Amino acid sequence: MIEKYVDAEELKRLLSSLVIVVGCLLIGGLFASLVVPGLRNANRPATPTAVQPAALETGWLDPAEFPPQKGAIIPPVDPAALMKESPELVARGKELFESNCTQCHGPQGRGDGPAAATMTPRPRNFTSPDGWKNGPQVPGIFKTLKEGISGTSMASFSYLSKKNRMALAQYIQSLGAFPHGTGGPESVEALKKELASAGEKTPNKIPVSMAMAKLQEEFKAAPSLEIGLEDGGPGVEILRRVVVDPARAAQFLAQSNLWRIGYRELAALVAQETPVNGFSTGSAALTPAEWQLLQSELLRRLKSK
Repeated sequence: MIEKYVDAEELKRLLSSLVIVVGCLLIGGLFASLVVPGLRNANRPATPTAVQPAALETGWLDPAEFPPQKGAIIPPVDPAALMKESPELVARGKELFESNCTQCHGPQGRGDGPAAATMTPRPRNFTSPDGWKNGPQVPGIFKTLKEGISGTSMASFSYLSKKNRMALAQYIQSLGAFPHGTGGPESVEALKKELASAGEKTPNKIPVSMAMAKLQEEFKAAPSLEIGLEDGGPGVEILRRVVVDPARAAQFLAQSNLWRIGYRELAALVAQETPVNGFSTGSAALTPAEWQLLQSELLRRLKSK
């Protein structure tokens, strides 16, 4: 039919144009599906890499199993040596910062750590002179490390020694290029007195796995005080009369060894929390001889480890 309206030469030109249009559409579709997504992803900001705490440090969220450490007495420090910035202090402060602070404040102290997005308000940007709660001077930073900041995620770091807190304060100051100042004379003198005060005592430290094992051992279920039908004897009969909840009574006695000293101690201990401790109120009517029999029976059943 089309031959009636166009000649053969015109038909060839129309078909050629159609092929060109279809080809351009195909090329455009391939470009949109293959090239454009790659360009879009290339312009995305890089996903920040989570900062891992230094190995064998006790930083925030640090799961390292450090060896048990016995507490010690740290002698008083020289305020003059700590108030003055030194490469040694800054280096120690950097170690502490990387193991305790980068999760929130970021590796450069800009307040952009992996956990920062979940916090309101956001962590402090140490490179900026604005918004310091206690000021960017060493006394103010030391105060923040000691007390934390109420209403924020900034917790107290008072578990660190004074020397380590001063090292951390010196390093935090080094992150910002702006003038920090030295603080008022009163705050500087107060800090010097605090640093020069009596030595500190560090607590004993144990890894989490050891602490969990000790808790499980301490709070594991006590031996049962269930009395079988075949059980008999004077002590068993008294036990049957005064124990209304065998499991609770056994757990109650496992929390203290005072009752093992003598029957009087047992009577006094049971009387304090009857009946919530699993013993009946009728235990108050026991005679001294019956308390002795009851204690002997309990010692037999709940033998010391």
